[in-house]
Amino acid sequence: MTTNTTTDAPALSGRHVEARRQAVDAARAIMIRSGGVTNVTIAAVAKALKFTSPALYRYFPGGRDELLRAVHHAALEDLAARMVTAREMQPRADVAAQLYALTHTVFCWSLAHPGEFSLLMGSDFHEIQEGSEESDREVATIVGGPYVPSFVTLMEQTDHSFWPAEHEVPAEMHPQIREHVKAIAPDLDIPLGLGYTWIRTWRAIFGVICMAAFGHLSFAFGDFRPMFDDMMAQALLMYGLEPSDAYVPAASAVAQV
Repeated sequence: MTTNTTTDAPALSGRHVEARRQAVDAARAIMIRSGGVTNVTIAAVAKALKFTSPALYRYFPGGRDELLRAVHHAALEDLAARMVTAREMQPRADVAAQLYALTHTVFCWSLAHPGEFSLLMGSDFHEIQEGSEESDREVATIVGGPYVPSFVTLMEQTDHSFWPAEHEVPAEMHPQIREHVKAIAPDLDIPLGLGYTWIRTWRAIFGVICMAAFGHLSFAFGDFRPMFDDMMAQALLMYGLEPSDAYVPAASAVAQV
C-alpha cells in the first residue's frame, strides 16, 4: 500500500512559503515590542496570525526552534541588504566612506532592533543552539560579505604595508583567521594580515555595538554615537585610512538612530 506523506511534510508551495514569511514577520514584530525572544512562542505567533498552534506547526515542524532559526536568517538578510544599500551610496573609490557606511548601518540597525541583535550575536543566540556553528558561520558570511568589495578595492589601492606581514600575525591564530576569511570571501586570496586586521577591528566594532544595543554604561554614555565615531576613526587608521568627508548618510540608517 502506498502511503501519502504530504500531509505530514507539506511541499514548499507558494502558500507554504507565504505562511512561513508571515510567521517570521509576526515573530520579529513580537521581538521588537518585547526586546527579546522570550515572548516568541508558537502560540503567540499563531495568535497574531489568527492561526491555531497545530496549523503553524505544519509550516514549522521543528516548532519554536525552527521558527527562531528562520527569524535569525530573515534578520540577517534584512541587515545585509541595508548594508549593501549604504555602501553603494558612497563614492566608488572611497573605501573609508564605504567602511564607515557599512559599519554605521550595523550600529544603527542594532540600536533599532536590540532583540534581533541579541538573537544574531548576543545573549539570545543560545536559543538556536542546535546547529549554532552553522548559524554562527551564517552571521560571518552574510554580515561580512558586504565588506568584501570594499576590501578588494582597498587591496587594489594600497601596497599592503598598512596591515601586518604573515610572520607578524600570532601563529596560533593563522588557522582561525583563514577559517574566518574562508567564510566571508571563499573565492578570494585575502592576505593573512588583512584578515587579522579585520578581526582586530571587528572586536572593537562589536564591543561598541553591544554596549549601545544593550545600554551598557548608558548612565555615562547615553548617546553612543561619539564613541562609535571615535572607534571608527581608530579602526580606519589600521587600514591606512582617515574618515572621509565624502561619506553619504543612508536615510534608512539615520532613521533608525
